[in-house]
Amino acid sequence: MPENSLGPVSAPNPRLYSPRNLKRYRRLVVGLSHRFAWKVSNTEIHALYARYVAPTHLEVGPADGHFLVNAPDLTGPGGEPVSPSLRQVHLLDLNPAPLEVCARLLRERAQVITHEHDVLATPWPLADASVGSVAMFHVLHCVPGASIRHKRTAFSEAARVLSETGVFIGSTLLGADDPHTRNNWLARRLQTAYNRPDRNIFHNTEDRLTDLRAMLDLHFTDVQLTVMGSAAVWVARGPSR
Repeated sequence: MPENSLGPVSAPNPRLYSPRNLKRYRRLVVGLSHRFAWKVSNTEIHALYARYVAPTHLEVGPADGHFLVNAPDLTGPGGEPVSPSLRQVHLLDLNPAPLEVCARLLRERAQVITHEHDVLATPWPLADASVGSVAMFHVLHCVPGASIRHKRTAFSEAARVLSETGVFIGSTLLGADDPHTRNNWLARRLQTAYNRPDRNIFHNTEDRLTDLRAMLDLHFTDVQLTVMGSAAVWVARGPSR
């Protein structure tokens, strides 16, 4: 059974990540929260998917799959579309509903392999250097850990499964008190409510940009890290193993 000696393991939240709630995810989270609370640019996230998603891809914590599902079809060197039979998408999540929803939406565009697995549990059920891209958007602030340093498995496993020339993209909401973020009144109210211990929604009160930088630099040789409203967004290459 997978273990995590570096910190706590996640607890599933099937009520929050239910099929019913996933139908509302795009409107409530991507549409409203990104715009009014977190100040996250959906256009910029779409651009990251369009630029970096590889024919063999791992999506960690897919939620309703909005950005992956709406990414442009891959093309070959001559601009020809890549056949779905040549594309492989791995979905990794502890909750079954996101896996089922995303697999259904993607099944005509790629071979889809689902993994019901905790992002903090090692090893992930993928082989070393087996994917050309990894995406982990809005996942780390949802998993437990006293700080981002306690969520190290997410970085070490992303580096392990990524190919030498692959790209790791992602974002996370930092703690409301991080001095590098720009949190408005609504963002602070939501952070306080979501971080209540009995709700199992957010676990990011002590997540800091400096710790995120340290974890990315520890596991990747080339890191671009920026702040977008309440979130930190990264593009990392050169996995260190």
